[in-house]
Amino acid sequence: MDVFDVLVVGGGSGLTVAYYAERDGRSVALVENDPHALGGTCVNRGCLPTKDLIQSADVLKTIRDAEKFGIHVDQSAVAADFPAIMKRVREARSGRAGGVRSWVESSFTPFYGRARFVDEKTVEMEDGRRVKGERVFIATGARSAVPPTPGLEDVAYWTSENIFEMERQPERLIVIGGGYIGSELAHFFGTLGTEVTLIHRSERLLKEDEDIQDLFTEEMAKKANLALGADPTGVRADGDGIGVEYAAEGTTRTASGDALLVATGRRPNTDGLEAGNSGVELDERGWVRVNDRLQTSHPEVYAYGDVIGQAMFKHTSSYEGKLAYENAFGAGKRVDYRVNPHAVFSDPQVGSVGLTEEQCRERGLRYKSAKVDYHKFAKGEILGSPPGLAKVLVEEGTERILGFHMAGPGSPDLIQEVVVAMNAGAGTADLVRDSIHVHPAVPELIQKVFSNV
Repeated sequence: MDVFDVLVVGGGSGLTVAYYAERDGRSVALVENDPHALGGTCVNRGCLPTKDLIQSADVLKTIRDAEKFGIHVDQSAVAADFPAIMKRVREARSGRAGGVRSWVESSFTPFYGRARFVDEKTVEMEDGRRVKGERVFIATGARSAVPPTPGLEDVAYWTSENIFEMERQPERLIVIGGGYIGSELAHFFGTLGTEVTLIHRSERLLKEDEDIQDLFTEEMAKKANLALGADPTGVRADGDGIGVEYAAEGTTRTASGDALLVATGRRPNTDGLEAGNSGVELDERGWVRVNDRLQTSHPEVYAYGDVIGQAMFKHTSSYEGKLAYENAFGAGKRVDYRVNPHAVFSDPQVGSVGLTEEQCRERGLRYKSAKVDYHKFAKGEILGSPPGLAKVLVEEGTERILGFHMAGPGSPDLIQEVVVAMNAGAGTADLVRDSIHVHPAVPELIQKVFSNV
């Protein structure tokens, strides 16, 4: 049996711990089921390839909007080459994954194949090899969750796991799920000219502050057929296409399309891991239970990333991985998601950090809020007054920033100013309000909304 200082199960976010352990001169065993998928969801099925897709959509949108700025383009000559876009994404994905594999195989000791725990700190590979770690980290991630909808398993459908293999652009696409995955892909296909029908159980898209939800839903309704407050009840073959039945407003309706995308959440990759043999507890849905130091029910086994079911973003798992590694060697740090930003790369783009207004009310906080639209500052007008707004929530009395939310061009980049302010000193509004901002530039919108609270 091979024994290492550090055993990491999962070749996606697990690479964070592997990096720090190798940097510190510790021996590292990295267990990954698929050597071609090193880098995990982000590299192969999530953050990066989806943004490759969306970049093509955003370029096309810019061209179509050129007339607003006095640029005349023969729109009849502008066309999206869907196979070329998908080929570009697959090639970029392959190159990144190959780069990760080269790094892994030159820096760590990889073990490829399925693994299961056989005791507290030992895993057994499919071929019978056993690997033990003095410190063990579980970072096996998550995958698409497919709801038990009657008829779904009898038709061909796409998920965020395999959508990059699509060769032909559908004329009509049905999307089940209006979270960030469904909304981003609806933006991509809709911008390229596909007629999109988006079915979502809630009355508003995304899980964001209510003002952001309202704006985003209103804008998405301009380019997709929205079926909100709708519960899918059945899926069936419909000629050469697919029909999805859903209940809404007391009636049953049917959406028809050439293709179906299911984007209804995530489920943990813990089946087959036999984590109980290591003394690691799972919850009723299979997520790994951890404490506020990312320690599992076994004191020398830690877990982080999507497999613990918290904020499932790559930047969050990188933060968690560093903290878990440090704690495994005595740091004793507590995980803190208070200032954990996220973004949605749809249209409009969304950026958010901290509490929403609904969460402030639920917690009984005394707060003040302010919001400013994109068309109410200089650079916003220069950009053509695109749909968008910025909103801040501040605690009364202390002026502590509770939350900040944006929808509009550049939102994923612009919220970082507030992230830094929330982590600096007392995290108060004056840190943003009293800083000099470049004129005319989009960050002035942030200063403006902070000046109004």
